Amino acid sequence: MTLDEAPAGPAGATSAKVPTRRTIERMSATDAAAREIRALILTGELPAGSLIHQGELAEQLGLSRTPLREALQRLQAEGLIRIDNHRGAVVTRPTHDDVSQIYELQMLLEAAAARWAALARTPDDLASVREVLEGHLQSAGGISWMESNKAFHTSIYRVARRPLLLETIEQLRNRAGLYVNFLARSAEGRARADAEHWEIYHALAAGDAQRLPELVRQHLQGTLDWLQTVIPE
Repeated sequence: MTLDEAPAGPAGATSAKVPTRRTIERMSATDAAAREIRALILTGELPAGSLIHQGELAEQLGLSRTPLREALQRLQAEGLIRIDNHRGAVVTRPTHDDVSQIYELQMLLEAAAARWAALARTPDDLASVREVLEGHLQSAGGISWMESNKAFHTSIYRVARRPLLLETIEQLRNRAGLYVNFLARSAEGRARADAEHWEIYHALAAGDAQRLPELVRQHLQGTLDWLQTVIPE
């Protein structure tokens, strides 16, 4: 993946044309709206820096203003948009500083969770993690790879049996979605990450409480180093 392929918006906040209406499945209106808008952002259909016109978007998605507003608040918590009291919702621009802060925190917390997971894993845990990993390796690029990548990491940290730690890690991983999107669009990046996923799994299976945290740190650091080369200055 090159800089030219990386998602980037115009120099200033611009109005984005809302894509053709898509069908929202029958589920929580807020959940459905958040999923749909998230996909529009991550695929670049709502570019970085673009201003989201809530009335037009609500009409295009067939939603009322309330679930749309709640969905935008959720996406703000994930770092995908910024809500300005005067200008409204704007799609977030990825920055080097933001990705560094997110990944530095992930390295600390996920390494700790990995250590506990290595000490606590059971045969049933390993079977569950392996099933998730094998499913992940069947996924294509883009959003499906992002979702299954997150599911794999979550399956490991769940083994640690530290609910508050897992909740905090999941919040950070949601914030990292804007950046994992770069990786998901790079075949080379995905191949590197997936090879490292197997190493992480084998260290978990071995119950290696020293190697597993180090592999997790290296995995995240490698991704951060790569992201710093593709995120526009």
